[in-house]
Amino acid sequence: MNKYFIILLFISLITPTQASAKAKNHPLTYYGAVQKGKIIPWKEAQHLLPKGKKFTVIDMDTGLSFNVQRRAGNKHADVQPLTRTDTAVMKYIYDNHWSWNRKAVLIPVKGQLIAASMNGMPHGAGALDNGFPGHFCIHFLGSTTHKRNHADPDHQMMVLKAGDNLEKFVSTATPEQLIQLFLIGVKQQDETLLKAAVGEKQLQQIYSKVKKIEALNYKKEEIEEKIENSPLVVKGKVKILTIAVEKGKGQTSLSMEFDLERSAVNDLWEIKQVNFK
Repeated sequence: MNKYFIILLFISLITPTQASAKAKNHPLTYYGAVQKGKIIPWKEAQHLLPKGKKFTVIDMDTGLSFNVQRRAGNKHADVQPLTRTDTAVMKYIYDNHWSWNRKAVLIPVKGQLIAASMNGMPHGAGALDNGFPGHFCIHFLGSTTHKRNHADPDHQMMVLKAGDNLEKFVSTATPEQLIQLFLIGVKQQDETLLKAAVGEKQLQQIYSKVKKIEALNYKKEEIEEKIENSPLVVKGKVKILTIAVEKGKGQTSLSMEFDLERSAVNDLWEIKQVNFK
């Protein structure tokens, strides 16, 4: 075995088998071995990443990275890409169009990777010569929105994904939390969240319907919940009315009905079936 073969073998071992074509097109910004991040609260993260600090953002799904600067934000970080190249990489991560969709990201700082979540929509003011018309937001555990002063559930779920903490969340989730995880997965079109909520086998059965949904709105108070208790099995049926935008149909009302079970009162809930009506 010559030295060149050894080097190639080593590279193949550290590069994820599911790395997307995006990453291959940007080798200089590609992290071949993306790890999970450390989940820390916003009150700690804001001091590690003070205003004016420049740092790197790594997209978990592709391994692509770009550089940013925190410019503002007291309840979460308002940041801007540093250069036009960084803007191009970020837009490439978002399939070359800006989006409010959340993505799980990792931020290297002081020898550790911090779990976070970003959106991909330029908004508000921007001051750098970077071709980015505004700034975008990065959230951490417990960070809140500026206007409503509460944590954004989609961002918070992406923080859990970045910290590889979804399994722990599911193990203690109530029916409402489990369903919310699924709805966020649909809204963000994120397979990792969807698999955590319903399992890979069931996701394969409903994937074609989920992929048709381009946008989704739902309200917490619209959940109609009926939980039945028996000596052996606890069953639940939850119906949710949503407003969805489906490919080829535009905006439409959509009803999702969830069948849930757990084998004992203290056991974890599982979504056994999702029915679209």
